[in-house]
Amino acid sequence: MAPQPPLFPPAAFDRGGGGLPSWDPSRTSNPSFDQGFLKAAFDGELHLVKKAARVVGRGAEGSRLAEKMGAVRDGYGMGLLHTAALGGSLPVCRYLVEDIRLDVDDVGPMGETPLTVAIGCQNVDLVRYFLDQGAATMKLNDSGSTPLHLAAAAGSCEIVELLLSSGAYVDALHLGGTALHSAARDGRDDIVKVLLDHHADHKITLGGTGYTALAIATVVHSLKCVKLLLEAGADVDGNCKETPLIIAAISGSTEILKCLVLAGADANVPDSLGRAPIEIAARSGRREDVEILFPVTSRIPNVCDWSVDGIIRHVKSVRPAKKAMLTSAKSKAHEAFKNGNYYLAARIGNGT
Repeated sequence: MAPQPPLFPPAAFDRGGGGLPSWDPSRTSNPSFDQGFLKAAFDGELHLVKKAARVVGRGAEGSRLAEKMGAVRDGYGMGLLHTAALGGSLPVCRYLVEDIRLDVDDVGPMGETPLTVAIGCQNVDLVRYFLDQGAATMKLNDSGSTPLHLAAAAGSCEIVELLLSSGAYVDALHLGGTALHSAARDGRDDIVKVLLDHHADHKITLGGTGYTALAIATVVHSLKCVKLLLEAGADVDGNCKETPLIIAAISGSTEILKCLVLAGADANVPDSLGRAPIEIAARSGRREDVEILFPVTSRIPNVCDWSVDGIIRHVKSVRPAKKAMLTSAKSKAHEAFKNGNYYLAARIGNGT
């Protein structure tokens, strides 16, 4: 078996958590020659790429030449254009697309295209070039992500802007939600702003959880994202059983709690266990949060002394074992959510 070239780190083009397929020499008809050809493309050696193209083509032209060149693959299934994009060589990419007429949307072993490879590498010039050449902005990779999802995850505002200006659908969905959900999850307020400026729909929820981008931003303690979403008109109370205010009370995000209260969040909506946000804050001993919530919370009947100190004393009377059980469940739910296990988080939060 030919040695495997160290050319394709998965993180460069796959943001879906998967890895490369296994190396299979049968994917290439001439391992030694093809590997040298691919390495020349990766290294940006245009003269060597042209020389190898003449050998492969053997006088072929037009579609026949493109077909022969497109068949050059490594043991992973990556082609010349993917390899040149991964290497960051614009001249080689231009030659392969404009002279050889390789398909700008050629699909790799995990559904990646040259465009998504360039996005993963955060190569703005190559992204712009592929888009100018008509690269598809809505082509899904094997994880179900669009180029916009990948750009939001990679954290490049400029690439997100390029994709949106080239017709990428801002509210495209995959299992992780929209690009807005992704940016909020990573606390990327700069990308959240770009997406909102392009009218991203902040009302869209994650299937099975009801979490909006605002709820996600609250979970990850991103005050800047929370403010941007509220300024854009996001529903301060959301659609899931746990409102952003409850999430902030659970996680102890005091500044976000203040922000949500000022935005008119309903402090009387209980969580799935029937607890008001002020009770949650009091159980955790966060007096400042209790003081913030007290003026906007209606009196709770079973709290005899309706004062900040009275509420704190009341919740301390809850049996320690029950308190520990509730705290553990909530901690597990939010940890699951942060790790992307949205359905598990929802089940724990609902007590199922």
